[in-house]
Amino acid sequence: MASVDLVARLVDSAVFRGLCGMPGDQLSTAISKGEFRDRRPDEIPLLERAFDIDAEAEFLDWYDAQSVDWTEGSFLTNLSQLNKEDASEGLRHLSELASPGSFRCWEGRAMLYLDVLLNRTITDIEDLYDDSTWLDASISISSSEPSEYAESVVISWMAQREDMGETLDPKQDARLLPTMEAHQTTADILHRTLQTAQLPELFLMVGRDWTDATRWGQGEWNLGHLLEHGLPEA
Repeated sequence: MASVDLVARLVDSAVFRGLCGMPGDQLSTAISKGEFRDRRPDEIPLLERAFDIDAEAEFLDWYDAQSVDWTEGSFLTNLSQLNKEDASEGLRHLSELASPGSFRCWEGRAMLYLDVLLNRTITDIEDLYDDSTWLDASISISSSEPSEYAESVVISWMAQREDMGETLDPKQDARLLPTMEAHQTTADILHRTLQTAQLPELFLMVGRDWTDATRWGQGEWNLGHLLEHGLPEA
């Protein structure tokens, strides 16, 4: 079975609100003309982000496939004409246009990183994406620095290998050092992503790649919640 990625996307709340507040037909026309490119938040170099043209194409492909009578009301309001899954998918595409970048890694690795950060064991996939897990993670980063945390992840990973009887000798396993470096780099980026998410103009939207978008995001910024209750108060 192919591995699935966890995605933790930083989203600029003001930009996202602005996009959601436009009438759908105006939004589509403006995006197709590239008029929002200058309004996209500055890209964070360490994180992943779709190129402008790709993010626009993804949204427009979704838009063209929907049977919606777009009115002068907001894009978010008009999504009520769709089923929840299709509507939330539109919001997920829109969030990419309002994002300075996303952290992405295999779910198995994300469990290791959060185990170390939270000092407990992530028990299953539901636990990995639970609101309380990410609330606790945002609180826990204040007690460590990125490099210190990344070192702790590597130590934990090596201890797990040792417990399973795997070698810690790079001469016996050529993948050992590259994997160790990958863990260190990725854990460092996760820590910095969570730190950046503390900025008041951003929110963090965590989701599972290739899954129902209604479950993406936590708390008031969960996409399913937005469809039912609207945007949180500014």
